[in-house]
Parts: sequence; structure tokens; C-alpha cells
Amino acid sequence: MLTLMKFFTGPILFLLTAGVAFAGSDWNQWRGPSRDGVLPDSPPLLNAVPEAGLKELWASEEIPSQDDGGLGSIVAANGRAYLSVVWHTDVPSETRTFTDLTMRTMGYQSPKGLGEKADALEKLRMSLPPTLRGAKLDEFAEKWIEDNLDKKQKQLYSGLVKGRLKKGPLATPFDDYEKMQAMVEKPFPNEAEFKKWVEAQGFADHVKKEVYEKMPPTKRVAEDVVVCIDLASGKTLWKSKAPGEPKGRNCSSTPAVVDGKVFALGSTHAYCVDASTGKQLWSAPLPNKAPGSSPAVVEGVMIVNSGSLVAFDTATGKPLWTQTKAGGGNGSPTFWSKDGKTLAICNSRNGLVACDLKTGAIAWIAPGGGDSTPAISGDTLAVQVRDPKLGFVAYKLSLTGAEKIWNHPFDPLRTQSSPIIHEGRVYLMDDNVHFCWDLATGKKLWETPVPSSIASPLLADGKIFVLINNGNNLQILKSAPERIELGKANVRAAWVPSPSIADGKLLLRMKNGIKAFDLAAKPPLP
Repeated sequence: MLTLMKFFTGPILFLLTAGVAFAGSDWNQWRGPSRDGVLPDSPPLLNAVPEAGLKELWASEEIPSQDDGGLGSIVAANGRAYLSVVWHTDVPSETRTFTDLTMRTMGYQSPKGLGEKADALEKLRMSLPPTLRGAKLDEFAEKWIEDNLDKKQKQLYSGLVKGRLKKGPLATPFDDYEKMQAMVEKPFPNEAEFKKWVEAQGFADHVKKEVYEKMPPTKRVAEDVVVCIDLASGKTLWKSKAPGEPKGRNCSSTPAVVDGKVFALGSTHAYCVDASTGKQLWSAPLPNKAPGSSPAVVEGVMIVNSGSLVAFDTATGKPLWTQTKAGGGNGSPTFWSKDGKTLAICNSRNGLVACDLKTGAIAWIAPGGGDSTPAISGDTLAVQVRDPKLGFVAYKLSLTGAEKIWNHPFDPLRTQSSPIIHEGRVYLMDDNVHFCWDLATGKKLWETPVPSSIASPLLADGKIFVLINNGNNLQILKSAPERIELGKANVRAAWVPSPSIADGKLLLRMKNGIKAFDLAAKPPLP
């Protein structure tokens, strides 16, 4: 059961809607009120970044992120901000356990995608002369990568290759990593048994030393938490907690606030809590644990991608349907209505899938698949997909199918940023490139290299806001057929969560909390 830890009892006015979301300037769910990255009723915002930078309005109490709290984004409604967190802590323990986090702290990355090149890399790192250092070693590594890896391998493994060549014989052998990986989430009852296992593996002394140093004398525990913060002051109004399971940053879901309720996904359950008090209204187990996708709420139905696409009744939490042919990965569902019928649409594991909202029956499946959330304008859908031959694609929607209008082949390292459609143009900002196309024809209007990655942009007051440089900067662009940069601000945000805007405030997930910055345009002097 979710337990109310603290709540605020002051008067709150909720704006209830019969449809999808809140009106006005609220950013009440993943990708905003219409799940398309656009805030339709924004107040006037800054046209340029002030010389002194954006004014910080407040910083919240400490809220963990990454492996300790995930990478979900912030939503806001009725003067409050909300965040769902699987809150991890470490407690002393007699047991010793290899976890995904432990493996990553030891530099593990599966070499499976390298194929036979992995063996060649191992032989090479053991044979490098000790005199090959510094710039010469960097040049040598770059040449080996260029000569031996294909495009996708370069995207995925360049860092691994360079790191292992720099360490040379002191790099942990792949075979040793695999022995440890086979023990992930298989606890040793105590330190003595753990050391007994390590000593029996034939590890070199430097490998044993690192294993002993990196294995913590603790175990991870977690709670599923919904946090409510006053939008004006940054003060925490309440937290609701429920027992959870430690799943690390895989739990990176963004909640939805609809009809005075907060709908959130934790590590093992879906939750509905009262948006005013945090009191739990219901919880329901998820088909798969640790979702990275975000729920969509429409017409009394909560749609969730949790391995399969599932639907819950928003009033009771009762499961309505499960569609095993849809869902998978971290793609967040959206919805589209036509002639009185609504479809749930999800960029799923192997395709773009539309289901009847009420029954879950498959309406159609189109080529696609990936983690990007589709943007829909009228009967046109645009989405980034995992298949590089398809890349970025626009479809004409009907209740019985999706007809491809155009596509732009694209093969990035990641395909997780979601697009924006505005005034007949579609924008994509992913994997260090920003694009703008004409929505009707697919004509490319501009393409610019920019150091950006997973975080999805948003559009408000005719301006596009996107995090770049690993979250260190916020870039502001004018929504226009040509690329017009209005400014860049130093914000030092977490690099994966997407920005949100509400009441003229920019809300950013930081590494250890939430910050609000002033974006409101200043009225002219009398």
C-alpha cells in the first residue's frame, strides 16, 4: 500500500476535464497535454537568454536520479509539480551480490556485438608495447577502430576499444567479466563465500583487487515514491511511498496528472494517488517490472507499455486488456481519435501498433519500432524508429491502417528522442543532429550538427527548448522554416530527462533534485 508520508491540506482548485488533459499552461504528462511535445496555451516567454543567464527560482530538496532514482521527467498541474521515483538506498548486509550497477562500475560492457573482433581486440591489448602512450596510442586506437569496425560497431564500441587499449594487460579479460555476469543477482550468503568464489575463478591479482574494491558491503533496497512539490516555492508538499524493488535506472517513468489524480509507474506496480493529498486510490501489479515508459491516460483508461501493452480502468485500477503483440522496450504510448473512436498507438518492440482503446484489439500494425513517442497532428503521425532504412517516418492515419507518406533514413546510436510537429513542420533532435522537415512533403528544411542525445524537446510560445551538451545547456530555437537560435543557457541538468514548462517556469531534473528557472517574458516598461 502507498503510505502518505506528508501532505498539504491547503485549498486546491482542480481543473477537471472530460477529455485528455488539463488546459492552460500545465504540462501534466509525458510530452505535455497532448503528448506531442507542444504546450498550446503558454504565456509569453523570453525571446533571448539574459546576459546573466536564466534566473533560478528554486531548488527542491534532494531527490536521487540515475541508478538511485531513475531518469523520469517532471510534470506539473494546478500549481504543483510531480515526479515518480523508484528511490534506491543501500543498507548494510552480510550478503554480497553482483548487480548491473556493480558490473558497470567495473567497466563491463558486453562484447557480443563485436563478434570475432572481440578476440582480436584481446590479443592486441596484450601485445601493445609499453612505449605506445598518449597521443600515439590514441591515434593507434582510432586507426584500429576505423580499419576493423563497421558503422554500428563504431557507434557502440569505440569507447570500449579505446579504454581497453589504454589499460592494456591491466584490463579485465572479457572471460572474467562473463564469469561475474553469470552471477548477477545471485547473492553470496556472506563475504567468506564471496571471496571463496572469487579465489576459485583463476582471476589475475589486479582483477581480484578490483572485484574486492568494487563489491559493496551493502545491498540495494527501493521504494516506489511519488513526490509533489509546490510550483511557486519548490517546497515538498507530500511524498507517497510503497514497497518496491531495486531495478536501477531502468525505472524511468514520467507520471500523468488527470482529473485530480496522479497516475504513476513504479518498479513493480502501477499507482493512482490523489493529486491533492497523495493518498493512494489504487495499485495494480505490472506484467513486467522496471518500466522505462510513461503511462497515457485518456477517456478513463490508463495505457501502459510494460512488456506488453496493457490498459487499466482509471477509477478502480481494474485491468481492462493486455495486448501481447504491442509494447516492449521503453516506447511510451499515445492516442488518436477519429469518428468517435480512439486508438492507443505505441512505437513497440518490432512495429508501430494501434489498438482499440476499449478492447485492446489490434487495429493495424505499421513498420516501425523503438523508444520514440510518436507526434500526431490531425491525421498525420511522425516518429523515429529503430530500423535505419526507415529512420524517421511520417504516416497518414486511418482507423484501419497507416499509409507511409515519406521517410528519412537515419542510423543514430540512439533512437529515443521524440519529435515535435508545429505549423506544418516536424522537428527531431537526436544523436547530435537536429532536423526540420516539411510535414506534408518530407522536404528537409534544415539539418544541423548539435551535441544532443536522448532528452526530447518541447515547444511553447513558438519556441523550441532542448537540452544539449549532456544536459549542461538549454538551447532555445525559434519555430521557423529556417534555423534561428535565440539563445543558450547554462543549466547543468541531468542529461536524459526531458524539460517541462508550466506557468512560465522551466522545470528541469537535476542529478540530485529539481530546479525551476524563470522563462516568463517581462512586460514592457510603462
